[in-house]
Amino acid sequence: MSKARSGRWSRIAVGSAILLVAVGSAATATVVSAGGPAAAASTKPRCGAGAPKVTVTGTGKVSVTPNLLTLSLDVHTTAPEASGALSANNTATQAVLHALSAGGIARRDVQTTNLTIQPNYVNTGSSVTSYGVDNTVVAKIRKFTSAGTVIDAAVGAGGNATRINSMAFSLTRPLHAQGRARTMAVHQAIGHAKAIALSANEHLRGICSIHDMTSTSTTSPPPYYGFKAAESPSAAGAPVEAGSQTVTSRVQIVFALG
Repeated sequence: MSKARSGRWSRIAVGSAILLVAVGSAATATVVSAGGPAAAASTKPRCGAGAPKVTVTGTGKVSVTPNLLTLSLDVHTTAPEASGALSANNTATQAVLHALSAGGIARRDVQTTNLTIQPNYVNTGSSVTSYGVDNTVVAKIRKFTSAGTVIDAAVGAGGNATRINSMAFSLTRPLHAQGRARTMAVHQAIGHAKAIALSANEHLRGICSIHDMTSTSTTSPPPYYGFKAAESPSAAGAPVEAGSQTVTSRVQIVFALG
């Protein structure tokens, strides 16, 4: 009996056995006979080398609507002196942070990252002409109805120093959707195995192994790359549409035949 990591379990009957499948985390399978431990010992499937087996793969897909928008803003300033560029960047970044806060974005959902200062050289590369400072502001937007207005306000607050790096949609609870997709994948794999065994005039005698090949990735529309402040629409705010994402799960199950 193989071990499984903690998670919510689904019970799926296969012949006289019950397959317990962990939902919400990667796991291996545990097979429990309907007749208890004694029956389990007497009906243990033959999984050794040379024993007849069939390997099947199941795929489950769940379409979900994202509920989290991650916005990445870059604040870039230049000045002849590094101190001047940094001071201007601090002012612009503070204005962006204030706009996000005024738009209802919680402090725990805003983070500043990748603060850099770089010299700018003339074409020959021999002397410094100015200094550039970049500060990245990452905000998590949970209320999509006001997302466009918040984005416009943040970009406008930072002025021409502000640029949208990217917008990425995701799920706050991806394991829930993955669990549903995983259960569908297991059901599909069992259905394939039963059909193959029936066509070959064989019977499924239990599960030798089950491998969860589910990844944490989801399929979604490509990220949105935004505009500079001068190009920002002024009325209704930037259009924001979450669309949908497809969460996919794959499992491979090896059944003993007899």
